[in-house]
Amino acid sequence: MILLLFAASYPYDASAEQTFLEIELHHLRQVFEHVILVPRKFAGNLLPLPDGVEVDESYASLLEEIDPLTVVKKTFFSPLLYNEIASFPRLLLYPQAGKRLLAFLIGAQLTRDWVVDWFARSGTNPKECIFYTYWFDQGAYGIGLTKQTCSDLKLVSRVHGYDLYEEFYYRPPYWPRRRAALALVDRLFPDSEAGLAYLNDRYPEFDSIYEPALLGVPDPGFAAPASTDDVFRIVSCSMLEPVKRIDLLIEGIVHAAKARPDQRFEWRHFGNGKGRAELQELANHIFPPNASADLPGYSTKANLMHYYEQNPVDVFVNVSATEGTPVAVMEAVSCGIPVIATSVGGNVEIVSERNGLLLDPDPTPDQIGQTLMAFWDDKNAARLKRQGSFKVWQERYNADANFRAFAEKLKSIRQS
Repeated sequence: MILLLFAASYPYDASAEQTFLEIELHHLRQVFEHVILVPRKFAGNLLPLPDGVEVDESYASLLEEIDPLTVVKKTFFSPLLYNEIASFPRLLLYPQAGKRLLAFLIGAQLTRDWVVDWFARSGTNPKECIFYTYWFDQGAYGIGLTKQTCSDLKLVSRVHGYDLYEEFYYRPPYWPRRRAALALVDRLFPDSEAGLAYLNDRYPEFDSIYEPALLGVPDPGFAAPASTDDVFRIVSCSMLEPVKRIDLLIEGIVHAAKARPDQRFEWRHFGNGKGRAELQELANHIFPPNASADLPGYSTKANLMHYYEQNPVDVFVNVSATEGTPVAVMEAVSCGIPVIATSVGGNVEIVSERNGLLLDPDPTPDQIGQTLMAFWDDKNAARLKRQGSFKVWQERYNADANFRAFAEKLKSIRQS
């Protein structure tokens, strides 16, 4: 049986998808005879792959070589455009939403064309393969459109954050052809119970296709040490996107440091994005003398794990406005690091009194500062929370257990 896995760039390292997919691919390969990786773009370095896995770059080439005539044909001559406008006439009032719709339709219809061509080129029987998209985006919708002429096609998709919680990522909050795409997918796997609840609330008519599928990280084989020199060491890790609210975290640390002028604070943030230099400059400017900040940029998973093994970390902090289930938090708890996080999305499933503290969804800097100090003051509770973090990983976010079960699930869907 063949599995076709569509991702943004994996197995190229232009994005951080390898953090999620390298381990999952190992388990997919154990269940499926052949795995074909279909990236939307090929940029960066090609990562090593196991036997039985190939990369098809023709999809990325097709998307890269769009000419103006194709744009016109796939948008203004497409009935899908007018169907969507009829469903949401207010789109005409929002140019940005209209642009997203046009780009979405181009990508979806080119995806449909690619799938039809792939079946013709490969001679594959649709009953002998399953399509799996890592993101619930225009690629998933385009593959689903192929069902109009290929009823035996099976399609599943994961859904995470930007491709789910439209009100946090887009203005106006709008995701093109959402219900149409839901009608075409055989199973949709949110990566958290919170994502499942969101889907059931927004689109209850499709509840039969929803099933949570937790992600996971491997056992690092060590426990991160805590500080022994009375320095409070705080770590965070994410892309530097507005939804991550790193500026809010900086202000929270300032409140804690100013309230405790005799306590030393060290904060390090792993992750890149626009504005990293500006955030470093902001922290340097407003941190009091007893606090320091370091934003070294992107770190590979191996380097991050090495840092956790070799350096004291007292608490991991996440103040995002919304989340799926952050892999960075999974990595922290696997190393026995306690977590302070906003009570949004999947954060509430991975963080509790057992292994950390939850903030309000929209905390003030003062609330963040007070929570940091409360955590630091109770050394015995912090020690127990370190043990609790590792147990949370063991019970819910063990990569081998979760990805093995997911791979078997995909095979059963194709066989059903």
